[in-house]
Amino acid sequence: MHHILRFFSNNGPFFTWLVLAIFSIVLLGHSDPYHRSVWLGGANVVSGGVNEMADGVSGYFGLRTVNAELMARLATVEEENQHLRRELQQRADVDSVLKNPRSYTYTVAHVVDNSIVRSANYLVINRGENDSIRIGMGVADQNGVVGFVSQVSGDYAQVISVLNPMFQLSVCLKSSQSTGTLVWKGESPLYAHIEDLPRNLAYEIGDTVVTSGFGNAFPRGVPVGRISELVSSDNNNFLSFKVELFTHFDRLNDVYVIQNNEPCPF
Repeated sequence: MHHILRFFSNNGPFFTWLVLAIFSIVLLGHSDPYHRSVWLGGANVVSGGVNEMADGVSGYFGLRTVNAELMARLATVEEENQHLRRELQQRADVDSVLKNPRSYTYTVAHVVDNSIVRSANYLVINRGENDSIRIGMGVADQNGVVGFVSQVSGDYAQVISVLNPMFQLSVCLKSSQSTGTLVWKGESPLYAHIEDLPRNLAYEIGDTVVTSGFGNAFPRGVPVGRISELVSSDNNNFLSFKVELFTHFDRLNDVYVIQNNEPCPF
């Protein structure tokens, strides 16, 4: 308290001048219309500036809130957009892989078990008789041929993999009508072989191999792989090729069971 009194005592002349100045300004603003308008105008300018600054500050923080809300909405929209893109891409992949005429339909299934290192490999999918899955139906993924349905229960089906010596499929070069047989000889999960192609067949290393459409399980044109090398054949009248498979059997996740709407014998 002593320090406060000393402060006012030491600065008494200044505070006296300040009080008198304020009093004079108030009297001037009320004594004459002109001076009153000037005084009010100045007060309005000051108060308007303060209000504008306050509005700007509140607007800034308001914009930050709105911006945060917009970003959250954009994130939601982007998630929905990505989901839609995945859906569209999946459908495009199915169409490009299967290239199916109207006589073929397909059912999406998830691989729940898979083997690739055995001498005879199988996989299990989570679709069965209750989903209209039948023995003999072809199975593919977005990259290419996977196998045939070999056994079916109510909710599951066993698929004989391309990586199985019992698997055989009629195939051809994409640019040719000549057909051969796709077989697996147990060498690698990355490769299979085509046998019994005519010796006069025009080919190049790297040519694409697709399903021929014979056998009813697959429509023509489902990708299988590409020719990696010519191998010797026991029959001099035919060619045999080693084929690099398009399907990544070590990363199988979702597949498509292909249904021929006509009877499909196994």
